[in-house]
Amino acid sequence: MNLRKRQVLETALQLFIEKGFHNTSIQDILSKSMISKGTFYNYFSSKNECFMAILEQVRYEASIRRHEILHGNDPSDENILIEQIIVLMQINKEQNLVSIFEGIFQSNDLELRDALMRNRLIEVEWLSNRFVDIFGEEARPYTLELSILFFGMVQHLSMSFRTFYGVTVDVKKVVKIAFRNIKVVLPEMIATNDVIIGAGSLQLIEGNTHYQPITKDMILNKLEGFLSELQYEDIHTVGIQFTQTLIEQLTEDTLRSSVVEALLKPFRSSFSNTSHEAESIELSNMLWFFVKNFKEA
Repeated sequence: MNLRKRQVLETALQLFIEKGFHNTSIQDILSKSMISKGTFYNYFSSKNECFMAILEQVRYEASIRRHEILHGNDPSDENILIEQIIVLMQINKEQNLVSIFEGIFQSNDLELRDALMRNRLIEVEWLSNRFVDIFGEEARPYTLELSILFFGMVQHLSMSFRTFYGVTVDVKKVVKIAFRNIKVVLPEMIATNDVIIGAGSLQLIEGNTHYQPITKDMILNKLEGFLSELQYEDIHTVGIQFTQTLIEQLTEDTLRSSVVEALLKPFRSSFSNTSHEAESIELSNMLWFFVKNFKEA
C-alpha cells in the first residue's frame, strides 16, 4: 500500500472518530486529505471499503504484535495467550475504534455489520487454534465453541461493568476471569461430548475467514519495492540494512525460518514513528504468516 493511500486512511479514521462514521462524508475525507474525488475512488470504491481497509490494517498490527509476544516462548503458556488476547483490545482502545464499532452495529448498514462480523470470526478462529496449543489436541472439537463463549463473557462482563460503575474495567482482569471460566467448562464438554457449534462450523460460512495465500515471490516483490523507496531517504540506514538482510534470507536456497523470525521485531522497530511504520507492520505480518506456514508444511 502506497504512502498516500495510508495517509488517506489515517485522515478518514480521524474523521470517523471525531464525527462518527455515518456523519462523515466522502467530501469530508477529500477536503481534509486534500485529494480529488478521482484519487479517492482510485483507492476505494466507497466509504465502506475505506473503513474495511482500516480494519485490515488493525488486523495486521494485532497479528504482528501477537507473533512478537509468542516468539521464543512456549505456545502452551497461559500467560502468553492472555497477553496475546488483549492486544487487539488495546489497539482498538488506542485508536478509539470501539465507539465506531458500536455505532455500526446499531445501524442498518448490513455491509459494514457483515465486515465487523467477519473480523470477529477471524478472531474467534485464531483463539480456537490457540486454545488447542493450550489444552491439547483432545480439546480441538470444542475450542471453536469455547472461543465464542470466551469472547461473549469478555464482552458482556465489560459492558455490564461500565453500566454498573460508569468506568471501564481493567481488560486484563476480565480476560483472566473469562479464561478461568473456560478452563472449568472444557472438562465437562469433553466428558459429555456435547457441543452446539462444532470445529468445522466456520467452513459453512461463504467467504470463510482464511487469509489469502502468501508466496515467497509476493513478499520479495514487496520488500524490493519497499527498499527502493527507502534508498532515497538517508534517515533509514538501519531499516535499509534489515530490509536487505530479509531479502538475502528469502533468496537463500534454504529458508532459515528462525533467522527470519529473529529479524522481524528489530525490522519493524526500526520504522517506529516514521512514515513507513504501517508498511513495515504489513510486511512483518506477511513474513510471520509465510514462515509459520513454511514450518508447518
